[in-house]
Amino acid sequence: MKNKFSQKIFLVSLTCFFLLGFGTISIAKQKKQMKILMVVASFPTIHNICLMNQATGLIDRGHEVHIFAYEKGDFNKVQEDVTKYDLINKTMFELPSCLDSYDIVMFQMGHKLLDIRKTHKYKGKIVVCLRGYDITGFLKENPHYYDYYFKVCDLFLPVCDAFKKILINVGCDPRKIVVHHSSIDCSKFKFLAKSLPKKENIYLISTGRFVEKKGFIYSLIAVERLMKKYPRLRYMIIGDGILKEGYQQIIRMLNIDKKVIIYNWMAHEEYISLLSRAHICILPSVTARNNNQEGIANVLKEAMAMGVIPIATDHSGNAELIEDGISGLLVPERDAQAIYDAVEYLLENPQKWQAMQIAGDKKVREKFNKEKENDNLEALLYDLLL
Repeated sequence: MKNKFSQKIFLVSLTCFFLLGFGTISIAKQKKQMKILMVVASFPTIHNICLMNQATGLIDRGHEVHIFAYEKGDFNKVQEDVTKYDLINKTMFELPSCLDSYDIVMFQMGHKLLDIRKTHKYKGKIVVCLRGYDITGFLKENPHYYDYYFKVCDLFLPVCDAFKKILINVGCDPRKIVVHHSSIDCSKFKFLAKSLPKKENIYLISTGRFVEKKGFIYSLIAVERLMKKYPRLRYMIIGDGILKEGYQQIIRMLNIDKKVIIYNWMAHEEYISLLSRAHICILPSVTARNNNQEGIANVLKEAMAMGVIPIATDHSGNAELIEDGISGLLVPERDAQAIYDAVEYLLENPQKWQAMQIAGDKKVREKFNKEKENDNLEALLYDLLL
């Protein structure tokens, strides 16, 4: 009996060994390490979290990622992940003469494309991420720029459905287009249920580059009027850019400089600390005069993941993130009165906050989570290599 029992154990163990062994081989085939080159305008830049999340996500999944940047960024102030993943030593500022070792070259901005099919006789796969200006303002100025690249590139990844529609309208094969949202590392953003303070200050927050399409002039006009009615309001703006000095002058002219503070770009840890104090996030994006638009700003996702209620313009892909009246409020572009009304609505209806906060947090963690989106990206890149 013991011998028969021992034989059965041996056979079962052997079967499991082969099953596990073959299973491992199968998974290994599916999970072949890819070598990927990401092409960016500048690196490192403290505000380019989209690139950071893609690069680190692919590294976490066992792939070899290098970065080619046209220009050197700011080495003095970098995000923690730049150091953690040793991204500086994975970055080059001269393009190698041969790219054959790379399975995939990913251009992070469409208007920075290089014709590596001709210049490098590259036969691998080419992926183009489209994030904002490259598919709006730049396309208006260069309406046929992408015609050639639609033929020679393999995959286009617009960050929202609104940009996918633009791509199709200008002639890109729909079979080459997949919407791939920019994502956030949800593990870094802890949800904090917030209520309207009874005596303490009420904090509004905005984040972004000081350029026309961010539309901060409209939030400043709205906030100046709101502060007269709600003196406990405070407004924090984080960013930098060519319009910064102009905004500082406007803030002084409106006589709200004691209640409005402009912060420079900061590392994520510092930003999260400010965000934890905020109650309402305002992003008044507009379509610039040259048609420059943004996709779905990560700052909205980060705010929602921390229980900060968003007020954003109905701009590009914002409606794909925010369901008006459910997970936040959407207002028309270039409408300071609408921003005023939206903030006032939230201040006068604090009983609406909890439901909006929960809905916003749920949407971000289900649809814009770095881990899920990088799983999707990895699968898309594997499909290209089949």
